[in-house]
Amino acid sequence: MAIEGSYQHLLTDLFAFLATAVAGAIILGTGFTRADPLASLVVVVLMLRSAYGLLRESGRVLLEAAPAGTDVEAIGLALAADPRVNSVHDLHVWEIGTDFPALSAHILVRQGDDCHAVRRDLERLLGDRFDLQHTTLQVEHVSSAHQPIELGEAVARRTPVER
Repeated sequence: MAIEGSYQHLLTDLFAFLATAVAGAIILGTGFTRADPLASLVVVVLMLRSAYGLLRESGRVLLEAAPAGTDVEAIGLALAADPRVNSVHDLHVWEIGTDFPALSAHILVRQGDDCHAVRRDLERLLGDRFDLQHTTLQVEHVSSAHQPIELGEAVARRTPVER
């Protein structure tokens, strides 16, 4: 985004110089003095156009919105389509920076399936099909994820770790 901002700044400066030169030539050639303010308005429009694009993109990053053109529903359906997956929830897709999308999700798999293998396969699917390389998948078995734990009981049952 910083490189795009620098590029837009240089491009706007170039058009400002060209507009000023054209306006100067028109004023010298015809005496039409309003060419200078008209040239300034053209430059202002170019500046607003470039600023809008940069603000839109930086806003997406700051608001942690899904990257433009990313179909989050299609990603969720692709994850859920794996026969070992029971459910997908808490699916979040956002941009950490320009062109750096990230994903996190909670995946429940059938009891007895290898959670690590499912995670690896789903990460490969996300990378190959959706170009998502930065993923955090929390994969658990269905039964272990649905067992409520009373915090007081869990602390009371805890035993010291043997070394």
